[in-house]
Amino acid sequence: MNALDFLSMPILTQTDSQLPIHLTTVGHWDHQERMRRPEGFLDYQWLQCDAGTGELIIGDQRHLVKPGQGFFLFPHEPHAYQPLTEPWDVHWISFNGSITSSLLHQAGITKSRVYTAIDSSILIAHIKNIYDMAISGHPFVGMECSKLLYAFLLDLMRSVWTSTPSTTQNYVKLKPVFQYTEANFHRPLTIAEMANCIRVSSQHLCQLFRITLKMRPMEYVNRERINKSKEWIFREPDLRIQEIAARVGFDNPSYFSSVFKKIEGMTPEQFKKFHGMRG
Repeated sequence: MNALDFLSMPILTQTDSQLPIHLTTVGHWDHQERMRRPEGFLDYQWLQCDAGTGELIIGDQRHLVKPGQGFFLFPHEPHAYQPLTEPWDVHWISFNGSITSSLLHQAGITKSRVYTAIDSSILIAHIKNIYDMAISGHPFVGMECSKLLYAFLLDLMRSVWTSTPSTTQNYVKLKPVFQYTEANFHRPLTIAEMANCIRVSSQHLCQLFRITLKMRPMEYVNRERINKSKEWIFREPDLRIQEIAARVGFDNPSYFSSVFKKIEGMTPEQFKKFHGMRG
């Protein structure tokens, strides 16, 4: 027999419902029984399996859900889920808001399915904390839950994203390249010498960067250089722009300014003025 451990459906004010992300329900079943939703669910929903095994059914596809795994459900998508062993211990949280889709897309969560979490205990702790806030009687409970929900989603993104073996392995493999870039950003760098750090071809290095960081190697180098240039601007505000450009590996000050504006949305001179420094 199913046992509801806790459940909260906070009352949303008009202000709460307009937040970029807001909570709709949060709860925990000691034993989740079969759930069938031919019309889907109104909101985005994450269900985290803590013990037992279950099955997620979407269309004619059946997916096993084991401890340490969770499944994401997108709004209005017909689905069903049911236990395969008892008890099936499941925590869940549902939410909505204007930034939800973009956050999920960044995490690689693009459809309803089962995902393996690298540390499910962190996600469960988040859900419990959100529940405690939801029932706290706090005068701004919707806003407070929104803050906690955002933190939950960031950890969900990191947990689901890094749980992909290829992503984790790629980060480990690229670490010497990151370290080499950090040590040599002040001088001209080539993709070939970066690739040589891990003994791969330039083409393979480009592929690793594209898969892992969603950017090209030289774009990564330029971002490193621009970050260092901002440090110099704050550290020595009287330095001329051409001096800063040279210190971070740009031979051409105009190109430095062009790259700076592309990344930061303003020129180095505008950046200095924005932070109250002389041009």
